[in-house]
Amino acid sequence: MQFVKWSFVLLFGLCFFASAVFAEEKKEVQFKWGGEIRLRSETLIDFNSFAQTNRTTPAKDSFVLMRVRPFVEVIPTEGIHVFIQPQFSRSFAQEESTVANTANVDDLDLHQGYIDFVKINGSPISLRLGRQELSYGDERLVGAFGWSNVGRNFDAGKVKLEWQKFWLDGFFSWIQRAAGNQYFGGLYGHFDVLESLDYEPYFFVLRDNDGGLGGRALTVYTVGDRLAGTIGEKWDYGLEAALQLGESGLSDIFAYAAHAHGGYTFETAWQPRLGLEYNAASGDEAPTSGKVKTFNNLFPTNHFKYGYMDLVGWRNMHNPRFTLEVTPVKGLTTSLDYHAFFLMEPANGLFLASGAQGRAGSAVASRFAGQEIDWLLKYKWNQWANFLLGYSFFKAEDFLAETGMAEDAHFLYAQTQVNF
Repeated sequence: MQFVKWSFVLLFGLCFFASAVFAEEKKEVQFKWGGEIRLRSETLIDFNSFAQTNRTTPAKDSFVLMRVRPFVEVIPTEGIHVFIQPQFSRSFAQEESTVANTANVDDLDLHQGYIDFVKINGSPISLRLGRQELSYGDERLVGAFGWSNVGRNFDAGKVKLEWQKFWLDGFFSWIQRAAGNQYFGGLYGHFDVLESLDYEPYFFVLRDNDGGLGGRALTVYTVGDRLAGTIGEKWDYGLEAALQLGESGLSDIFAYAAHAHGGYTFETAWQPRLGLEYNAASGDEAPTSGKVKTFNNLFPTNHFKYGYMDLVGWRNMHNPRFTLEVTPVKGLTTSLDYHAFFLMEPANGLFLASGAQGRAGSAVASRFAGQEIDWLLKYKWNQWANFLLGYSFFKAEDFLAETGMAEDAHFLYAQTQVNF
């Protein structure tokens, strides 16, 4: 990855100087700079039931996460933008008994570094080349995973075609690994059907040279669409459905997932909003049947969708959710969520938000995996600073009790972010 990183830096430098040479003398090079510093303390209590097989989890663990993301944007001439964003991520005060918190540590890396060619020759076509975040819809399948202390990026090329009420992205990305490489690409469209209604169809292809069953290749085709809109000033709603086909090793893939939500905001003091949501994703009733039915939710931002504790992802699940949110004063929002988690197929097990299997399955176990309550307090002081405080409780239910440890878990966190 060092080679890729410095190749991008060299490419940006060449483009910058080339643009400066060919630009009109009277035009000045424009610079923009800024960034963010984020600190978050986390306390995890009784997460033992969800320990991965390759690590140990103490009964109680507390640590502090820090992430620094400065950026500089250079506009050497009209229509060309160069954006560079390094990232420094660290974890402090980790329990000595735990395995290193590598998922939250990336001492210094290039988070984003790309060149934009905007509206080439006055056409509706724009091009972005380099390391970049990809984020589509509400990030159930492709997102930047901003909650993570490291986040997610892609070494990619992206073409955007944009008109007044429609845009279409086409992208291709790659991940270099010591084993087989991974490739991800697709098309994502957006239609402004009405002023209050958006429609977004998409098609993604994931190829992993050794990510399939038996260490063989994995090829996943995902086709789906999303609707999101409002009715008047009080009602909001959203729908999404996806179908997957492909091959995992020598087995065929057939999987699906769906999401629906609706909410109503009252025109009273504190502007209370009541919301109802349902999520579902297919699983394997017989994992050794020779057919893969577990939905693969690709590269999502799962954190705020299926419980803030990240103990359940959009795979092999049913998930009803109830939400109450109020705004007591300007800039201050507090919410209370309730989740219930059921497995589509108990034999397929429970999958965490990371996509890893948190608990192996049993065909004779209950479908009822757990319940979660999330309380969240958000305060945006101004454009430069915001604060976050939250507490979550997970109650383990029959599936966990029948397949291993079944301890109730707690999650407490406090976050401060400063923008500059």
